[in-house]
Amino acid sequence: MRTIFWLSLILLTISACSRQAYNPQRTFEVSRLQKDLKIMRKGLESGHPGLYWYTPKAQLDSAFEATAQAINKPMTEVEFRRLLDPLIEMVHCGHTNVRGSRGFERWRKHHTPKDFPLSVFEVDNRIFVSSNLSNQPELYKGKEIVKIEGRPALDAYQSLRKIVISDGYNQTFKNTTILNNFPMYYRYWYGEKDTYEVTVLDSLQQEKNYTVQRKKEEKKLNAVAMPVKSAAPVTGQIRPAEPVMTKIYDSRSASLSISSRDSSLALLDLNTFSMGNYRKLYRKLFRQIERNHIQHLVLDLRNNGGGKVAASNLLMRYLMNEPFQAYQSVESLPSKKEYNRYTNERMARLVMMKVISRKMDDGRHVIRSATRVQKPKKKHGFQGDLYILTNGGSFSASSITAANLQFWKRAVVIGRETGGGRNGCTAWAIPYMTLPESQVRIRFPLFKALTAVTDPNQGRGVMPDHPVDFTSMDFMGNLDPDMEKVYELIQKTTLVKK
Repeated sequence: MRTIFWLSLILLTISACSRQAYNPQRTFEVSRLQKDLKIMRKGLESGHPGLYWYTPKAQLDSAFEATAQAINKPMTEVEFRRLLDPLIEMVHCGHTNVRGSRGFERWRKHHTPKDFPLSVFEVDNRIFVSSNLSNQPELYKGKEIVKIEGRPALDAYQSLRKIVISDGYNQTFKNTTILNNFPMYYRYWYGEKDTYEVTVLDSLQQEKNYTVQRKKEEKKLNAVAMPVKSAAPVTGQIRPAEPVMTKIYDSRSASLSISSRDSSLALLDLNTFSMGNYRKLYRKLFRQIERNHIQHLVLDLRNNGGGKVAASNLLMRYLMNEPFQAYQSVESLPSKKEYNRYTNERMARLVMMKVISRKMDDGRHVIRSATRVQKPKKKHGFQGDLYILTNGGSFSASSITAANLQFWKRAVVIGRETGGGRNGCTAWAIPYMTLPESQVRIRFPLFKALTAVTDPNQGRGVMPDHPVDFTSMDFMGNLDPDMEKVYELIQKTTLVKK
């Protein structure tokens, strides 16, 4: 027992020291950062299957050289990451990005970041407050911001696009990501401060300056707290609750509601494909859809960032009415082992390469099971009209789901272009490569997956059959014009049938 006690004490001491040892102000010498950049480049060139999918090799080579020249002085980890972000953005792969070191992540857990205290939304090249967590209550929702720290607010907003990475040339993923995370991205890119200076327009359209900081959280009292009504969310940032919907199922990953305006319509809201037992979940959902005699099903994939391929495929089986193929191909580059020592998830990658995929004569690994023709679900399968709601937050597996259902003419897509690619993406196995000197991590996928879409790849997401744009009034009133478009289309269909 004494031995266990002393071993535990030693481990706790080592853990505490490792947390204290990380210093965010520590700088790395130029030679060490150059070494990391070289390893990152060679690792991406040997393992990333879509490195030159959207950016020609000569252009990316030039960007690597320019980045190397920019490493001309010692840098902190965050400064180094800020240098790498625009370079990685040029790959145009939403699954490839720069992450902090594990030491930084551990340190951050004990040091709450001082984010910019205002969330914002952009309409017609103007920036407005969407929510206020600052010490200035008069900066209410809808106030127009014209400057942040002396910079034009729109310029500050647009500048964050170079560190938000989307598939191909898509811009809606960038829009949605910045919209949802502006306080964090602004703090990361421009630096953390105790206070920030903002300039807004008052009721007379005159500029007024404010010094803002994040409002301190009030200490919780032991007494029973009175319930507080939460503020209504901003449409597009967090999907608003449809006021004429009655929920019949609700969980962390999905909800099912029936419209009070039209009892033949149901809204299936899936916010992720990373759910646990998705087979059991789908059985429950589609059993309810069948029992309630739903004729019009709205599949809400807005802000669904993707998840498990198997969960996406099974959902399509419940929705398709004839056999279908979800992927044309899923394959990796010829494997090179010299950079494997820098990557994690070695056992998972081993299973992927040795069991799930098959090695071809040229060294490529191919996942043939992904290209098999799949049969629709006979039991509880939905055969009615299908509408899919999408936006820039519809990414990865959710974008692939929308792409296939639209391509096979099974669904009508409403909303905005998806953030994920229509023709495919690079994904499936996505390890981290840890750069040895700075310990900065580069996340990148090992397989390129092409959807069933055979149209030429334009580097865009799934384009809606019925585009819907949000106005400032929609944001202010938490309205949902996507759902209104659904009701409009159903009404037109009903009139035609009559």
